[in-house]
Amino acid sequence: MIYFFIVMQSILFLFMALHDWIDIPPFTNLPALKKAHSLKFRLLGSLVNATLVLIPLIVTFFYLALPFPLWACLLFVAIYGLITFGTITAWWIPYFGGGYWIHGNKAGFEEYRDTHSFLPRRGDNVTPNTLHVILHIQVWICFGLSLYWLCSRF
Repeated sequence: MIYFFIVMQSILFLFMALHDWIDIPPFTNLPALKKAHSLKFRLLGSLVNATLVLIPLIVTFFYLALPFPLWACLLFVAIYGLITFGTITAWWIPYFGGGYWIHGNKAGFEEYRDTHSFLPRRGDNVTPNTLHVILHIQVWICFGLSLYWLCSRF
């Protein structure tokens, strides 16, 4: 299970670091992303998101042959819980319930509108694209494993 966790985190790290920089039509739309967000915004976003995943990945490698200490389990739960909260509030609440308070009632994430999605559109609501659905599933798996390791300590 630990190796699966490492694979999930490694793929997640690469995704977080590179998805705003590599154009893979129809799954990404780099020209629309560049138009919607400044270079500084994208750099900062990639740095923060990649670092959030890199920290637990390094800790996982450090304790590869040892049981995770409590602080590591809490760190995993905190980081993957925070990212899970972000995925739900930024993508899934707007998808099922409509606009998002940061983006206003007409939230559409225009930079993702023309990317591949297998989910049905729900009016003008944000529709999670295929790459973000894969990303979210990976985050949720990491969060679930983190909860498992934390709960198995007691």
